[in-house]
Amino acid sequence: MAKIQGKSRISWVQICWGWAALLLVCGSILSFATDGDRLLRIATPLGVIMLFAGLCNVLVYRKKRGELHGAPWLLADGMSTAMLSLFLLFNQMIIPTMIPFFFGVWELFSGILKFIDSRELKREGVHGWVIFFVISIIELVSGVAALLRPIEEFFGMNYIIGIILLVQCSGFVFKTVLYPNFIKRKS
Repeated sequence: MAKIQGKSRISWVQICWGWAALLLVCGSILSFATDGDRLLRIATPLGVIMLFAGLCNVLVYRKKRGELHGAPWLLADGMSTAMLSLFLLFNQMIIPTMIPFFFGVWELFSGILKFIDSRELKREGVHGWVIFFVISIIELVSGVAALLRPIEEFFGMNYIIGIILLVQCSGFVFKTVLYPNFIKRKS
């Protein structure tokens, strides 16, 4: 982090990603605390949280696209997350059993994007790429698990969604912490 008069300076990007991580943790706690049969009651707050997380990535891409390694993947992840949030926010015909499927698809798509991004970060020599590679694998596994009925029945829909939100939160936490590594150095 840049130092100014002996103090570390936190970027607005880190604050934005930090808020997204905090909201994702809150969504996870809400999901863990909600009975699986009552998931429809929290669909709107979860949709708002997803929308905020997606828009954070889109905003960071818009303002920092020329300065950050992996910026196009931020845009792809942000747009897909924001668009998928609209399903939770405005689709009044959701049935409770569709919610884990929806989150599983989101997790799979996000895992694929992070996997591609981590490979690009590795190729560009960016420190911290391994963390995003590991997160992408965890997202892929948890996304597949969310789509498997026996796993959903064993853990419960609310726990599957809570775990997915925690995994998404971890991605934002690491982006926040490793942000200085993503800034392209001027030659």
